[in-house]
Amino acid sequence: MIADSPDSKLVSDYAAEGSEAAFRALVSRHVDMVFATALRQTGSATLAEEVTQSVFLSLARKAVRLAGFQTLGGWLFRTAVLESKARIRSELRRRRREEAASQILALQREGTSPSAALLPLLDEALLSLREVDRLALVLRFLEERSFREVGLALGTNEEAARKRVFRALERVGGFFRQRGFVIPSAGGASALLASTVQAAPPALAVSAANAALSAGGAASGIHTILFQLVKLTKTQITAVCVVLAAVPLVWQHFVQTAAARQRTAIETQIAESARRASALEAAAAKVEGAAEQARAEAASAQLQSDTIAVQLTNPAARPRYHWDNDSPYARVSKQVLSRQHPWAVATDRGQVSEDIKKLLQMTEPETSQAQGAVDRFLAAYESLEASVMKRSPATARELERHPANEVRALDVPYVGSNQMIPLRQALFAQVTTILGGDRAGVFTNGLSPWMPLTDDSNASAHPEGVYCSDLRVVFYQPKPGDKSIFASFEAHGPQCFHRDTELGPGDVPPLYVPYVQDWMAAIQNPPP
Repeated sequence: MIADSPDSKLVSDYAAEGSEAAFRALVSRHVDMVFATALRQTGSATLAEEVTQSVFLSLARKAVRLAGFQTLGGWLFRTAVLESKARIRSELRRRRREEAASQILALQREGTSPSAALLPLLDEALLSLREVDRLALVLRFLEERSFREVGLALGTNEEAARKRVFRALERVGGFFRQRGFVIPSAGGASALLASTVQAAPPALAVSAANAALSAGGAASGIHTILFQLVKLTKTQITAVCVVLAAVPLVWQHFVQTAAARQRTAIETQIAESARRASALEAAAAKVEGAAEQARAEAASAQLQSDTIAVQLTNPAARPRYHWDNDSPYARVSKQVLSRQHPWAVATDRGQVSEDIKKLLQMTEPETSQAQGAVDRFLAAYESLEASVMKRSPATARELERHPANEVRALDVPYVGSNQMIPLRQALFAQVTTILGGDRAGVFTNGLSPWMPLTDDSNASAHPEGVYCSDLRVVFYQPKPGDKSIFASFEAHGPQCFHRDTELGPGDVPPLYVPYVQDWMAAIQNPPP
């Protein structure tokens, strides 16, 4: 279908804006076809005019719904046929058909063309077709449109429209042959349709448009209802009265049903509210129980606090300590404890040593918290080193007996006291919070072999993990079969030293892993 067909535009203009000019144009386009269809059905020009007016009145009422139709020919034809049948009583229509059949037989016996007598059955033949086929014949013969116009209305081309019209004519011919009439399939049907073209009286278009416009607008709904009531038969009027009498009963039933539903909903809400209230009461009781327990625990804690306060101020009130001879630990004085220098960490990666844990009698939570503090310090320190570290060419001394591609050298400048001092202070503060002042001092002193405790040159001569000097790190590619990477660490500054070591794949600090990743992979996955 084309989007801007004349019928579609005219109907849309009338439905949207109430354009009388658009509606009159619609009536002028289709009034001849509607009148001719009604005349064939009724056999009376007067009735045909009335039917035509009724059809266009229906078009005015249903314009909004019909605005999407691209062509109104098919709808108007069907409406005209149905409206004509509604105007003719069934008995008169049956008698007329019987008379027509008699005339056809007489004409056949006399050798006269029966086409004129077939006209009353033509509309039934058209109604027996599919909608698209009926529309094609209506447009081509009853409205005398060209094949090109038919194709545009059906959304096809001219040749496809021609074929569809031919097939529809064949079906019309088959309709008559099934009823015992001899008619050529396509040619006879086309001649029969062409003979039905009948011009409407000149004034009918004007009167039909005026009647429809006067009754088709939004304000004419009451008139339309009254007009439909006038057309009702006695049986239909009786049925309407019965319906109207039943309306109060139906409405009462509807109101009662709605009230029952509302009452049920209210009862459900009340039950749900009661359930929620019970749940809230149970929760409140539980909270009250918890509050009572908390108050009891607070009172107990306060009593213990008062007892400790008395013991601190009055040594005589302190309980006498009895030493357990089966204990794995020995009590030592703080002076002796302060002179102990065990290593607080056992590896370069800062793993808390077993010796310090036993000496300080560290619990599992204390050990875990202290290890976390050391790990966080080491991660922050290596992050600072990574920000200043860079790869540099190996020196002649470092390349001695080694090809250049087997040596990788890194310069790691000292990050400076301004950044290291806050890191150390944060670590020491965390350890003090975890272990307390006395044990924290022993633990902190035990870190000195692993890291300088200050930037003083005497703080640590050979730290194992953390350096406060410019550092030169050189890695040498392992030979086939080696299980470790040879590395050289040389410090320049307050802590000046040189240390050579062999690092297994798991011993290389994460800071340096990106620079020797391939060598580590070769050690872990040696070639066959």
